Amino acid sequence: MTKTLLASLPLVALLAACHDTKVIMPSAPTQEHGMTVTGTATLDISPDCADLTMTIAMEQPRPGLATAAAQQNEQAVIAALEKAGVAEKDLKLSTLQLSPVYTDHGAIRAYQASITLTVTTHDFSQISTLMDIGASSGATGMSSQFRRSDMDVQKQKVRDMAIAAAKQKAAQTAKDLGIPLGRVVSVSERAGGEMWANAYFPQNNTASRGGIGGELQSLTLDITIGYELPTST
Repeated sequence: MTKTLLASLPLVALLAACHDTKVIMPSAPTQEHGMTVTGTATLDISPDCADLTMTIAMEQPRPGLATAAAQQNEQAVIAALEKAGVAEKDLKLSTLQLSPVYTDHGAIRAYQASITLTVTTHDFSQISTLMDIGASSGATGMSSQFRRSDMDVQKQKVRDMAIAAAKQKAAQTAKDLGIPLGRVVSVSERAGGEMWANAYFPQNNTASRGGIGGELQSLTLDITIGYELPTST
């Protein structure tokens, strides 16, 4: 009996401690005297520049020889592009890779150096010409992607439009109901459209869907604003 009583003492003490402890949880904001409105804005955007990726690959028996050969061809490509009017700021070295080339029996027979050069143009009519220049100057592979150079500005614009739409809706609703608007107590947003998270426009069949650069893409944004409404006295 004594052992049972002693064993129960810690439990009693624990329960007493729990009973004396006060846990204060933050109260949720009340919705009794509030109003929430959502403003939606959509902005259709098109690409204004293209990034042409040119790969220059050279194979030589030694790593240093392969790298030197690739760099020599790179300089020839850059010189030809600059001669065609491409500005230095629109040329960027993306990557330089060196990898062994194996025989069928697994022995190293050579080394391949690959240099990736990115050329940016705002004139889509020049894409084919730039590709011809790259191919004739030593580029061994080419591809193109399209993007919007001022995407941050476009996102700010659609956000301003959504906020304006939400504020206008709130003002109209309050006026029609004959009630004053209080302070803003919450703001949230929900983005829609593929271009919010991607730098480049999606690839598509340009012959049937809007030509070079692809079709228009939509930036859509919902802005939800919560207003406090004054209580009646």
